[in-house]
Amino acid sequence: MTDSALDLDELPYLVGRAWPLGDAAGSEDLLRPRSTHPMWVGPALGSPFDTGLPPLQRSDFVVAGLEFGSGDAAAATARVLRELGVGAVIARSFGAVFLRSALHLGLPPLQVEETEAIKMHDRLRVDIEGHKVVNLSSGDRYVIRNIYGEALDLLRAGGLAEYLAAKRSKG
Repeated sequence: MTDSALDLDELPYLVGRAWPLGDAAGSEDLLRPRSTHPMWVGPALGSPFDTGLPPLQRSDFVVAGLEFGSGDAAAATARVLRELGVGAVIARSFGAVFLRSALHLGLPPLQVEETEAIKMHDRLRVDIEGHKVVNLSSGDRYVIRNIYGEALDLLRAGGLAEYLAAKRSKG
């Protein structure tokens, strides 16, 4: 843990289905109205994202390749994914604004090199504290390469606002 010594609880394991997007899933692609990707469940949230396909379930995982969430709407993309109840975003790399926004919202942006091995609807178990993703469908294991120190503390707290509140209450 960092020098904050906040005594935050460990993060629980996350379990859900994978929704792979591939490389270069930019924020503008993800937020365009009437997206053709099956993860958008708009009508339940009163948003304009409506595909009529099976909805993303709470705690499911968005899986992507390189530079996930890059673009002008990166912060909004993180907010929408958090509101949809996405358990984590697993990608080979992230746009810098998306990465920071996701951490501040308490949405885990997890860097994993082997995202192309994860298939649609694979069942995943994510252990952020243990730095691993287990693909329950294939038996494969992948290393989380980017969540340490203050980033881990932000996720333990549930986001930046909660982290700062805990820090203030500690003294």
